[in-house]
Amino acid sequence: MMRPANSRTVLRTNDKVLTANGVMRVVNVTATGVTVETHDGSEKHLEFTEIDECRPIHDGHITHMASNLRPLWDSLPEKVCKDAEFKLQIVLEIVTGHRDGHHLLARPGEPHHPFGESYGVSELARCKAMAELLAQESRHDRSALRGTAREEYRGKSPTVSTIRSWVRRWREEGLVGLIDGRAMRDRVGWSAIDPKYRAVAEKMVRALDGDRSAISLAELDRRVRAKLKKDTIEFVEPAQRRCSQYLSWLMSTRGTKTQTQKSRALQAASGTKHYPALSPGQVVAIDATRADCLVRDAVSGEAISVEVLSAIDVATRVIVALRVVPKSADAIDAGLLLYDICRPFSMLVAGTSVSDWRWCGLPGQLTLPVDDKGRTVVSPSLSTLQGEHAIPSVMPDAIRSDHGANFMSTHFQDVLASLGIDFLPSRGSKPTDNPHVERWHETLQRAWQQIPGYKGRNVGERGARVATENLLTAPQLEHHLRKFVSLDYHRTQHTGIVVAGDPAARLTPLEMWDILTEATGRIDVPQRSDMIFDFLPIHWATIRHDGVTIANYVYDASCLNGYRTPEAGRFRDVDAKAPFYKDPHDVSRVWFRDPQSSIVHEVPWRGAHLIDAPMTDTIAAAAYARIRARGGGRAITSRWTQQLILDELTELTEHPERFDEPAKLRAARMRREQSRRDFADVATASENTLRAPRSEAEVGGDLLDLDAPWEPLPDTDRW
Repeated sequence: MMRPANSRTVLRTNDKVLTANGVMRVVNVTATGVTVETHDGSEKHLEFTEIDECRPIHDGHITHMASNLRPLWDSLPEKVCKDAEFKLQIVLEIVTGHRDGHHLLARPGEPHHPFGESYGVSELARCKAMAELLAQESRHDRSALRGTAREEYRGKSPTVSTIRSWVRRWREEGLVGLIDGRAMRDRVGWSAIDPKYRAVAEKMVRALDGDRSAISLAELDRRVRAKLKKDTIEFVEPAQRRCSQYLSWLMSTRGTKTQTQKSRALQAASGTKHYPALSPGQVVAIDATRADCLVRDAVSGEAISVEVLSAIDVATRVIVALRVVPKSADAIDAGLLLYDICRPFSMLVAGTSVSDWRWCGLPGQLTLPVDDKGRTVVSPSLSTLQGEHAIPSVMPDAIRSDHGANFMSTHFQDVLASLGIDFLPSRGSKPTDNPHVERWHETLQRAWQQIPGYKGRNVGERGARVATENLLTAPQLEHHLRKFVSLDYHRTQHTGIVVAGDPAARLTPLEMWDILTEATGRIDVPQRSDMIFDFLPIHWATIRHDGVTIANYVYDASCLNGYRTPEAGRFRDVDAKAPFYKDPHDVSRVWFRDPQSSIVHEVPWRGAHLIDAPMTDTIAAAAYARIRARGGGRAITSRWTQQLILDELTELTEHPERFDEPAKLRAARMRREQSRRDFADVATASENTLRAPRSEAEVGGDLLDLDAPWEPLPDTDRW
C-alpha cells in the first residue's frame, strides 16, 4: 500500500504491528486497511493511516508501528525503546506464553512451562518463575535469549514485585506503561501544567539570549504570573512542586549562565534567518570548505580535491569574494581572499560567452524601481542575463571566522590590524557562531551538482566512476562557481533577507545591498592598482652591488641601482635594510617600492628565466634539503648555489615521483598559477591607470598627479 508521505509500507500476513496495547499480528490486508489479531485472539481493523512506516525486522524486533504511537516512540532514546521492548516480551510471555504474543508467531519450544494460561498456573507463580529464569540468564549473561540487548539488567535481574508491576502497568496503559518514567517525565508530566502558563514561560525563557542577566526560578515564576495577570488571562494554578520542576527543566534547556544562553541562542539561528547587521561590510563572514567535486590536475591529469574560500556579507548575503585553492588553505590564501573583498569585480555576459570576474573599479549601484504603491520591485537589470553583473567591494568593519590556522596566523592578523578591521573569532567547535557562511556552503551543493566530478558529501554518495569523468581544472571550477554566484545566487530571492516594515518582501542579495547602501551611504574602498601588495608579507633585506639575497635566492633588477650602497636610516632607523614584498606562493620574484616614485617594481630571481618550476616556499625548502644532503651547509653558501637550486628544482618538478609529498607539488603548481593570474590583473590595471593624459584639455582640468591617491579604476571591456 502507498502512504501519502512519499513512503511505502509493505504489510504481509503474519507481520507484527506494534501498537499502544502491545504487539498485534496481521491477519488480512483489505482495500481500506488491515485486520489484526490481538494477544487474546480477538480481531481488530486498522485503517491504513493508523499504520506508520516500516521498521526493519531484526532478531525478533517489531516490523511496523501504529501511527498514534510513533511521535512518542521516536522521541525516546534508543536505549529506552529497547528496554520497553524487553519488558513487553516478558509481559507477553507471562500472559500468553509467547514472547511475541501470538501462537502463530510462536518461537521454538513456546509456550514454556509455566507461562501462558494453558498450564493453569496462577499469574503470581508465573511472575516468580520468570524472575528465576531472568536471574539465571543474568548470571550466565545470556541476554541473547531475550532477543534484545539488556544492558540495564546485565549482572542483575528484576524482582518478582517489579515484574508484577510491569504486568499491571501493561494492562492499564499498554506499552506506554512499560516506558521508563524518567524518560517520560518531561514529555508527559508537563501536560499537568496549564498550557497558558507554559506558553508564557517558554516565551520568556527564549528571550534569554545572553544580553540579559540570568534570573532565578522564583523570579521567572513571578514574571510569568505577572504577565498572565496583566493580560487578564485566567489559568489553572499549577502544583508548586510540579511547577518548580517544570521551570527548572525549562531553564536547563536554555542554560543558567549568560554565556550558555548566548551560545544556545546562536544555535537557534541559521543562514536563512535575519541577522541584526545594519550595513554592508559591518560583518563579513569567511570560511574554507572542501569542494564536493574532484578537479583535474592540469599537469599530471590526476583527479584531486581542492578547497573553496568564501566571504559573505552578513547584512546583505552578497558573496563579495570567492577563491578555489589547494587544500589546505594557508595564511596567504586567506590574505588574498581579503584582498578580493576589498576590490570590486564584474562579470560580462555577451551572447553565450561569460567572462571571468574582472577587476572593474567601483561599479554603480543597481537601480531599484518602485511600483505605483511605492513598493520596491525586482530590478529590470535582473530580468536578463545579458550585460554587466556587479560584485561589489567593501572595506569590512569586522571579519568573522573560525579558529583555522590560516585565519589565526600572524600574517592574517597583521593584515587585519594594518587595515583597522576587527577580528571576531568563533568559539572552538561552534559552527553555529558563523551560521551564514555555513549555510552558504549548503547552497554550494547546487553548484557542485551542475558539473562533472560531483562526489557527494561522503563516500556513501560517491559514484564509482566519478574520477574518470571529464573533470574541470581548478581555474575552470573557480570560473564556474563565480558564474554561479553572479548569475544564480545573487539573482535569487533569499529568505534570510528581511526589510524593516515589510517582512514579507523577498529580495535578492544585490537588491538588499542597494537598499542598505542608499540608507547608509556608499562604502567605497580606495582602489589602487598596487593594492595587492598591502596583503603580502614584507621581508627586510640589504641591497648590495650584486642585488639582494632573500632566503638564499639572489634577486636583482635595474630599479635597485640608486640604492645599492647600504645606508642606515634610509628605510628604517635600526639598520640599512630595505622592505621587499614577497609572495610565498611564487618566490621566483619579489617587489620593491621605490620611495621616490612610490611605484612598485618587480625584482626577479636571477635564475627565474632558466626554469618554469613552481617555486613556492614549500618546494624551495625541499630543494634546500636535497642540496644539504648532497653537500652540507657549505654548498648553500658556495658560488654554485644558483645552479644547485636550478638542478634540484628541475629534478623535483620533472620527476615528481621522487618527491616525498607529491600533493604539495601539485598544490605548489596551483598556487603559482593563481599568483600569476593575480599579478597579471595588477599589471593590466596599472597599465590602464598609469596612462596619463597628455594635456589639460584631455581631462578638462589639472594634469594627473601621480603622487595623489589612486582614483577608481575605469570600467572597460579591455580586461
